[in-house]
Amino acid sequence: MKILLIRPPASHTPGAPRPSAGLPVGLLSIAAMLEKNGFPVEVLDGQVDLERPVTPASGNRFHMGLSWDALAREIGVRKPDIIGITCPFTTQAENALQAADIARRAMPEAVIAVGGNHPSARPNEFFTKTAAVDIVCLGEGEYTLLDIALSVREGGSWADIPGTFVRNGEGVRVNLERPRIANLDDLPFPAYHLVDMEAYFRIQGMGWSDRPGPPVDGSERAVSVITSRGCPFNCVFCSIHLHMGRKWRAHSVEYVLSHIEHLISKYGITHVHFEDDNISANVKRFKGMLDGFLRMGATFTWDTPNGVRVDTLSKEILADCKKSGCVYLVFGVESGNQKVLNGIVDKKLDLDDVIRAAAWCRETALDAMSFFVIGFPGETTKEMLDTVDFALRLQREYDVSPGLFVATPLPGTRLEQDFVERGLIEGSLPPETLSRITHGDLTIDGGTFTKEEVRRIRESFLKGYKANVARNFLHFLIRHPGTLPALAKAFFRGRRRKPAIEALLDVHLFKNFIVGSAVRGNT
Repeated sequence: MKILLIRPPASHTPGAPRPSAGLPVGLLSIAAMLEKNGFPVEVLDGQVDLERPVTPASGNRFHMGLSWDALAREIGVRKPDIIGITCPFTTQAENALQAADIARRAMPEAVIAVGGNHPSARPNEFFTKTAAVDIVCLGEGEYTLLDIALSVREGGSWADIPGTFVRNGEGVRVNLERPRIANLDDLPFPAYHLVDMEAYFRIQGMGWSDRPGPPVDGSERAVSVITSRGCPFNCVFCSIHLHMGRKWRAHSVEYVLSHIEHLISKYGITHVHFEDDNISANVKRFKGMLDGFLRMGATFTWDTPNGVRVDTLSKEILADCKKSGCVYLVFGVESGNQKVLNGIVDKKLDLDDVIRAAAWCRETALDAMSFFVIGFPGETTKEMLDTVDFALRLQREYDVSPGLFVATPLPGTRLEQDFVERGLIEGSLPPETLSRITHGDLTIDGGTFTKEEVRRIRESFLKGYKANVARNFLHFLIRHPGTLPALAKAFFRGRRRKPAIEALLDVHLFKNFIVGSAVRGNT
């Protein structure tokens, strides 16, 4: 019996982040668990095509990875008995559905399962929009896919496996919830050997970064690593609870260090994106990781692109972050108005803690960025302007580069429920609409504000942002003296010229682009 795990090709719309070529971390973890239990498994990453990494598609969209015909051929050649398809993002749900249809035509008798963040939030969608899917896996997939494989191999029924929705003759059956994995150290390292690691590095070298976000120091050979799961907090816009639960669980310090040493020795990794939602939730554990990185001699660089809570940080910890190879931290602030932060976002974060952390970063010469969101139902224009003022203050006084997004009612979140209850939307919005909203193309009025007011507020933010970049540029050059020659080199580097120009013209990435170029010398 053979198992094939698939990440479908990706689609991207103008205005959204540039396509990225990172590892399918979740699939590799599931594959490792299957291998550990004796199952032959392959991973087909449909987002990797070295010949044509990104191609134009219909409707002014971009297609990343294999063509649909190539995906169908690959499935037919491999002849799997079980097919697992990942769908981590709502914006890629249509691609997951199409991949399932293709898989069903290629292998009519195979058991087809779909999992990931979006199916966990909207499982019925994969039964109502296609007849190809047999099972939707909810939450963590390692043990769920293993149970499916065991049932199929033993000729039993997979109709009552915990943590699944299944299609049966009577319709759709909802099974018992599966408990979250209590001890993450029981999981083997992701099965990196099942993909061509060098292919990802080559695509990154063509100008397509390994994840959405700014280029970073040493990222020519970068991978994403997750050291903890779950979130005990309650931000209104967040969907992590649907997939990873509310209880925070983490790998031990020893496991994390061993994992990174494995990546460095086996694959020559030079940079790690710690994708945790709460990497510093346990301060003692986080300090233990930093001590371990220091003992390793800072042999790699790292960042936290999903953000950290500033109230877990201290000046000592930030100094150790810098010494251990951290190139930037992201602060998840969300609002610059304390009332909105407490009463609408439900963040329970003190803005004074944000200021302190920003000051400490500046003192330790550690680059930092910050996330902000405006446009929450019930928020006023004055409160949104407070957020803009606070974000620009962090940038102006402490050189913390801000990103400003628009509140997006993602499926299954409390924010989506709030939008519906206020009559602002009738139900879940289409994936493309959600992507456009996040990045500023607001298509709905918020009740206490209009979409035109949000547009003007974002324009005022961008104007202030550009002024601050110019004002802080000298200070930035002092910290990153290699910036100007690196930029010049990037612009005249043949095959990378277009990505360099595109990144530089994107005001959101301008400063962060040159942060990465200062060390890397490319885009």
